[in-house]
Amino acid sequence: MKKIVRQQNYLKGLIESQDNKSITKQILRCAIRAVLEPLLDNPEAGVVLYRIINQTGLAGLIKRVEFSDIEAYNFSDESENLRERVWADTEFLCVMTHRFVSIFIWDNKTDSKNYVRYYSIWNSKLQDEALDIINRNSIIDIRQFQEKFRPDRRDNILLNSSIRRLVENMDEAAKDAVLGFAEFQAKPAEASAEVREVAHEIKNQLSICDLYGEIIRKYCEKNGITDETILNGVHCISRAVKMSGNSLLALKSTQSKELKQCDLKNIIKIVEDLTKVYFECKNVEYIVESKANLKVLADEDSLTAVLVNLVKNAVEAFGTTEDLNDENGKYVKIKAEKRGEFAAIRIINNAGKINEPERIFEKGFTTKRGGSGLGLSICKKSIEEQLGQLKLEHTGDDYTEFLIKLGLVDGVRG
Repeated sequence: MKKIVRQQNYLKGLIESQDNKSITKQILRCAIRAVLEPLLDNPEAGVVLYRIINQTGLAGLIKRVEFSDIEAYNFSDESENLRERVWADTEFLCVMTHRFVSIFIWDNKTDSKNYVRYYSIWNSKLQDEALDIINRNSIIDIRQFQEKFRPDRRDNILLNSSIRRLVENMDEAAKDAVLGFAEFQAKPAEASAEVREVAHEIKNQLSICDLYGEIIRKYCEKNGITDETILNGVHCISRAVKMSGNSLLALKSTQSKELKQCDLKNIIKIVEDLTKVYFECKNVEYIVESKANLKVLADEDSLTAVLVNLVKNAVEAFGTTEDLNDENGKYVKIKAEKRGEFAAIRIINNAGKINEPERIFEKGFTTKRGGSGLGLSICKKSIEEQLGQLKLEHTGDDYTEFLIKLGLVDGVRG
C-alpha cells in the first residue's frame, strides 16, 4: 500500500527565517493595498496569487482583482486550486509582473488576534523559495509564472531591508495613532453628540417638507390636476427629502452603506429628473445616454446623491446666467455603459479646464466662489464605500470628464 505523506506548512518556516517584528493587521492591510492598487490602477501583464481569508477592510479591493482583466488565482481553503489544506492560519499575496515582483506572507497565529508575523520579498531572486512552496501545494502549475515574470536584476538586499523597516515604522506610527484615538475616545463626545442632535432637528424639518409634498400630491389628485410639471416636481421634492433623510440617519448612526443589486438605467433616470431644475434658464444642453440594461452593486440613494452632485457641479462650471448669453454648444452629458467587468458612468461638460486638477478631491479645496470644498471628497468616499472608483478622467479646454466605475452583478451584465 502506497504511503501518503502529508505536506507541512513550510510558509511558516519562511516567516520565522526573516524574524521580522509582528505588525498590526491595520498595517498589514496597508501593505496589501500598497502592493495591489498600483497594478489595478495601471493594469499590465502579470499574475496575482492570493490567499486572504480575513477580508475585513479589503473586500472591495479583492472584488476589483476578481473583476479586472489581470490573471488571478485564489488559494483559500474553499478554492479548487489547493492540493491539501495545510496552510491553516497562514495567508499570502504574490504579485508578479515583468518589472515588479512582490511576495508578502503572514501568519495570524500570534499572542494577540490583532497582530501577525510576516515575511516579504520585493524584486528579489529569492522569490523562488516562496513560490516553490506554493507550487507544491497548487493544482495550477505556477512555474510558468516564475519563468515569465522574473526580475532581470541582482537581488537588492538594501531595498528589501528598507521596505521592511518602512513597514515596521508604519506599525509604530499606527500604534501611536491608536493610543491618541483612545485618549480622544475617553473624553466627552460633545462634538459628535451635537452633530447627532443637529441631524435630528434637520430631519424633523425635512419631515415637514415631506408632509407638505404629500398634501400637494393629494390635492392634485382630488382636483384632477394632471400637469406633469407639477406632479414630477412634487415627486422630485419627495425623492430629495428621502435621500437627505437617509443621509442624516447614516450620520446619526454611523451605519455603513447598504449594497445591493441596483438597476443603473433606473438610477440615471431618477438623476435626470432630479437635476433638470439646474438647467432652467441656462443655455446648456442636457444629454443623457443610458441604453444598456446594467445591474450594479451599489447603495441606490448614495449613488444617486453622488451623480446629482456631479451634474450640479458640471452645470455650475459654466458660470451664472449672465455669463451664458446666447452662447451655443454648451453641454453636460451623463453616459452609462459597460466596460469589461465594470459599469462606467461618465459626467462630461465643455466648460473649460479645471485649475489644479490634482487637488480636486482634497477636502477643503474648491474652484467655486463660496464653495465648501467638501462635495467631491464626500463623493469619492461614498463611491469607494460602494466598492467603486471615482476619478477625474480628463480636463482640458475641450472637455472635462469625471468617471465612476462600479462592479457589475454576476449574471445580469447587459
